[in-house]
Amino acid sequence: MRRPGERYTVKDLAAALDAAPATVRRHLRSLGVHSGSGRRHEWDGARYRRLLDLVRQRIAGGVPASRGAPEAGEAGAFEELREMQSVYEVPAAPAGMEEMQISTFKATCLAVLERVGKTGQPVLVTRFGQPVAQIVPPPSGEWLGAMAGSGQIIGDLIAPALDQEEWEALG
Repeated sequence: MRRPGERYTVKDLAAALDAAPATVRRHLRSLGVHSGSGRRHEWDGARYRRLLDLVRQRIAGGVPASRGAPEAGEAGAFEELREMQSVYEVPAAPAGMEEMQISTFKATCLAVLERVGKTGQPVLVTRFGQPVAQIVPPPSGEWLGAMAGSGQIIGDLIAPALDQEEWEALG
């Protein structure tokens, strides 16, 4: 028995159904559920149980694993699966923001930084579809010397901080 909060994968489904993982993946794909490897394709307990029931029904009903559309009885469940959000749901990039895979960013880093600086258009860097960094242009305007004239001088700048009598080294 798994502990609460543990994640489930295609291999767990295949073991529970006594089926090949490739067969289970084809059934999941026909239901509109993408199932690869890695954390982004793991499910919580509720979603795992729902997927287990659906795939078990398809296998028991003799539905070919490669068939695309769900049966009429499965239609409600199919829509429910599309509505269920994964724990690792990828947030959409804000409008007008370019998305770039981290491998592409690594290969073209200097060119991307220069383009962002010139155009002012931010770039969202992703790894396996998950955002990892956002490249934004520096604040507009000249930042060096931006505070010039805002300071105020109070007192004598060159006078000693303490009187001569208070210095131990002079005594």
